Amino acid sequence: MNFRSIGDELGPARASLGFWQAQAAVWGLLSVTGFCIRFAIFGNAMAAFWLTLALEPLAFSLTSAAAIVHARYFSKTASAVSTLACAVLFCVTAATLLSSLGYFLQQQFPPGTVRVFPGNQYRLGFLYYMAIFSIWTLTYFGVRAELAARNARISRMKAETRAVQLELEHLQRQIEPHFLFNALNTIVAEIADRPAIAEEMTRRLADYLRYSLDQHGRGTRRLDEEIDAAETYVRIQALRFGRQLEYESQVDPTALEAHIPHMTLQGLVENAIKHGMPADHDAFVVAIRVRYKDDVLTIEVSNPGRLHAPNGARRGNGLTNLCRRLALYYPERYEFSLDERGGHTVARISLRGDPVKPF
Repeated sequence: MNFRSIGDELGPARASLGFWQAQAAVWGLLSVTGFCIRFAIFGNAMAAFWLTLALEPLAFSLTSAAAIVHARYFSKTASAVSTLACAVLFCVTAATLLSSLGYFLQQQFPPGTVRVFPGNQYRLGFLYYMAIFSIWTLTYFGVRAELAARNARISRMKAETRAVQLELEHLQRQIEPHFLFNALNTIVAEIADRPAIAEEMTRRLADYLRYSLDQHGRGTRRLDEEIDAAETYVRIQALRFGRQLEYESQVDPTALEAHIPHMTLQGLVENAIKHGMPADHDAFVVAIRVRYKDDVLTIEVSNPGRLHAPNGARRGNGLTNLCRRLALYYPERYEFSLDERGGHTVARISLRGDPVKPF
């Protein structure tokens, strides 16, 4: 049994324990109240004590039995009309039983022991217990309705959480195979003409995959780890493009321990190389700039080249994937833009606060 199933079983157990604790506490209070009322009416503490001792435990037993029967046989199958009819029947029957028993016990006391209200003893007892059982029944159904609504909300939240978890796992599975496919294609292209370069690229790819496997199962990474992974990716591509591809970074030291979703930087760098390298540049520089100010982490990845379409139009599957993951980890706390600035294309991400755990 996993921890989730244990938690699911503990929920009803806690609710049941809470009900019995409340049941005992309420009837304990009603016993004290009933004793005080009887003492005030009959003027005899001993008579009030014995009547309370006989009647309140029986009332506790009746309401407990009613709750058990309802939970086992009526809560899921009975209609609202039948449930209401049974509740009314229970209140009338229980009030009749207890008022009759109370009346009978009063007759057993010696004459003059208690103050007598001719013709009213039974009626007062019936009205008292009818009010008590009616209030108990309304409270019982009200609490059950609230618990049912809460359980429905919890179930819905669990379903939504599971859906988010599955989506993140799906998005994560899309990232690394995509990168691996591109890297292997790059290596294959170099084997015939430059086998030494292909061998070194394979070695560097193995180093990257070792990092990826070591971090498997973690949705976020420290920024310094992400920078190392992005640099490894650039070194793999640099072997293909030679000196034409260069890399530089300017990182605020205070941001190095910040956590961001896995493969965020690598996705931006891959997008820069994929869409920028076809341009004719003697030196193609991929630049990473990271700033951290006022709880906002800003990451910019720029490359030479023009943005040939309006903002965001060059956004491929990789960037769409990235934006979806950012929306899950930073709900309404992230911004993404893709702009052209002075002959360079700049992808910019702003993240406010810490990433949430979406599952």
